[in-house]
Amino acid sequence: MSAQIHSAALRRPRRRQPEASRNAILNAALAEFAREGLAGARVDAIADAAGVNKALLYYYFADKESLYGAILDRFFETLVERITAVCAQPGTAGERFLAYARTHFDSVAESPYYAHIFMSELMSASRGGSPHLDRIFARYMQPIGALVLGLVEEGIRAREFRRVDPNQFLPSAIGSIVHYFLTAPLRQKFVPRLNFNTPQAIQERRAAVLDYIAAALFADRDAGIKLAAKIAARRAATLRREAVAARSQKTRPAASPASDAARPIPRRVPTTPQSPAEAIDPASTEPSSPGGYRWVDRWFPDFETANRIMAEEAKRSRKSRAKRLTTPGEKAGPK
Repeated sequence: MSAQIHSAALRRPRRRQPEASRNAILNAALAEFAREGLAGARVDAIADAAGVNKALLYYYFADKESLYGAILDRFFETLVERITAVCAQPGTAGERFLAYARTHFDSVAESPYYAHIFMSELMSASRGGSPHLDRIFARYMQPIGALVLGLVEEGIRAREFRRVDPNQFLPSAIGSIVHYFLTAPLRQKFVPRLNFNTPQAIQERRAAVLDYIAAALFADRDAGIKLAAKIAARRAATLRREAVAARSQKTRPAASPASDAARPIPRRVPTTPQSPAEAIDPASTEPSSPGGYRWVDRWFPDFETANRIMAEEAKRSRKSRAKRLTTPGEKAGPK
């Protein structure tokens, strides 16, 4: 009988909006792994924070290692899609490389947890303890690296870029993109009165990163810096639409000029609120939509506030559950 009940419970996800449940688990796992690491993360804590039971969590993910791999895949799948799209845009190598840097920065800014998790993954791999890095490298990092290295080489051939070593320059560029998010807790200790994760702070850092890259890369330094300022100021939604349009143009079947001109370019319609990277319109002094940090379907003023509130809620949930199990006269649930 108990086996039948358990089997029925596992069939419920179809009625419980499975995609929403899966996303809630992935977001809760992202926070738990970033705080505690793979070894220290607890499946109970992830299930509590996601608002699901462990049976449902194991319905989607076989074990903690599979769940950890899934959050890495989710980030890198999106990153590859975005970077491939911006690299396919028309324009010079300089325009496309700066658009790449902007896209990479915004992708990390949307969820700074990933920078911490990936750094932990690299450290684990150096000790021979990562089962994920080879897959991440082959499936995601190698295609991205080939695209971006190709842009640097193209810019050098066109004399738009200085004669840098692409294999030396690219790690420096990526370091300038991710270092800000990796060191946020340390910088907060130096300047505790500042919040480094507000939309305004992210916007200023984005501009500084692109300025730094352009100054180091372009043969005409002043022209590169001006171009970097222009791309940094462009709204993320506009940049995304241009990339998607360029990609669709590249993959559209051949047609007669008349019918091709009449056909509208497909555009991806946003189905979720804007991310913090998209929320600020630099041409205006006001956000184009509410800024902040999105966690599933909830919004917070910034990443640190989201982290603190969600951790407090998970702690209260665990205490409440422990209290229910220890209340005199109440039957204890299954172990």
